[in-house]
Amino acid sequence: MLTLSLEKRGAESPKKLQLSLSKGARFTVKIAWQCEADHQDDVDIHALEASNSGGGAKVTALESILSTYNTRKMNPRGGVLQNNPDGSFSTPSGGLTHSGDIRVQGNFETIIVDGSRIPEGVNEIPLFATVHRAEHGGEHEGSEDGDFNVVQLGSVMLGSNGWEYAPVGRGFTGTINDVLAHFS
Repeated sequence: MLTLSLEKRGAESPKKLQLSLSKGARFTVKIAWQCEADHQDDVDIHALEASNSGGGAKVTALESILSTYNTRKMNPRGGVLQNNPDGSFSTPSGGLTHSGDIRVQGNFETIIVDGSRIPEGVNEIPLFATVHRAEHGGEHEGSEDGDFNVVQLGSVMLGSNGWEYAPVGRGFTGTINDVLAHFS
């Protein structure tokens, strides 16, 4: 097999995107879903306060899972996160805050990451989007994510140069629980 080097002499390699999460720094992750059909899709965004010591990001407590399915409002018997009056909810540390479950097309859900409140030992924040099956045929199609209904968008990772965003784009088939099986 023949291959060509894609490096140009004298060209700098691309730099990783980097976000400052020093005390007080905050940023927002936002996801929206648009569809031309006349129905309501439901897209959710989730995040984990995880630790990665070389064997992959792992979560060991439900309190570290920022998901609408982990709220007492959505899951009264099993959810551990309390919804605020406006529908938003946070991890106990306040490091991750979700805008609340939005089920109307054309709107979006957000996660706010507050670097000053991320717990000690958390060095990776995997970010996921789930697309629930649409009511107009039970399938969804996407040019980038194919048949997957859960996509890891990326991770915010603590490295030697501080916090950096690493795009992932990995698809999962199943539910957020299938994803959690991989990360716990």
